[in-house]
Amino acid sequence: MHLKENEVRTLTFITRSLEPMHPSGIQKELGLLKGSISRIITSLQDKGLVERASGEILLAGTPPAEAFKRLYYSHRASPLPEILSGRRVELLSRLSEIPRSLEALAAETGISRDTVYYYLQGFRPLGIVSRSRQGKAYLYSFNYVIWPELKHFVAALLEYQELRLVPREALLIKSYGDSVLFKSMKPQDATPTSFSVYRDYGILLGLRDYYYTLPERDLAIQEVFIHSLDSAEDYRQRLFCILFYLKNRRILKDARHPMMKSIRAVLRGEQIKGYPTRDDIEEQAELYGINDIEP
Repeated sequence: MHLKENEVRTLTFITRSLEPMHPSGIQKELGLLKGSISRIITSLQDKGLVERASGEILLAGTPPAEAFKRLYYSHRASPLPEILSGRRVELLSRLSEIPRSLEALAAETGISRDTVYYYLQGFRPLGIVSRSRQGKAYLYSFNYVIWPELKHFVAALLEYQELRLVPREALLIKSYGDSVLFKSMKPQDATPTSFSVYRDYGILLGLRDYYYTLPERDLAIQEVFIHSLDSAEDYRQRLFCILFYLKNRRILKDARHPMMKSIRAVLRGEQIKGYPTRDDIEEQAELYGINDIEP
């Protein structure tokens, strides 16, 4: 989920206005081109934050819009465009009371380490995050005492996007901000991913569920792999994730995901609960023409 700086500026202006706004008024206030205002309003509509009524723009009657209103009136003097723009919403969704390292946050969000660091350094003076030290590493946690409305807005915004994208009869696996991963017992009008496309890469499976992502798009093998890691629920599925990785290791060697640490560990011969052993992997690897299972 990305919010652009001008989207947050527009949303803030609409929220503090006592009356519904006309696009021309927003354009004059923000000093933007007419075409830019139109695109911003459309984007905010898609996110469930504003709505049009008789040519006027007003705050939507949705949970994320109501949550933003509470955030604005609780922190109206704070620089909300700087707090919410870019990929900060994704990072905020991962921050919690449990201290997390910079590397862990970068791996979970898919945001570069340098960008995560830049965002966190901007959050600290505002009291959004607290920093503690563990050995040589710094750990970051969300400050719920000062910013509960911010966390509530982020959660409401992401939940709205999930409900909008995921078919009613499907089960959400994970939201990535701008896309969702889900599974269904029957075919859906969506882009197949995860274990549902392993056959295209030489790994044949018998599946009881269909795995999809929305919005529809062409997927790189790296995204398919991450989707399968996020889908893996048991020993068997983790085994196939490892086989997929080994078969396509040249392309996937730099994959970033919390499970990669465990995958590399079992390939070194370590035993980890819920994961196949190295012997199990060797046995199955032969069936797919995989000769090298070194980490």
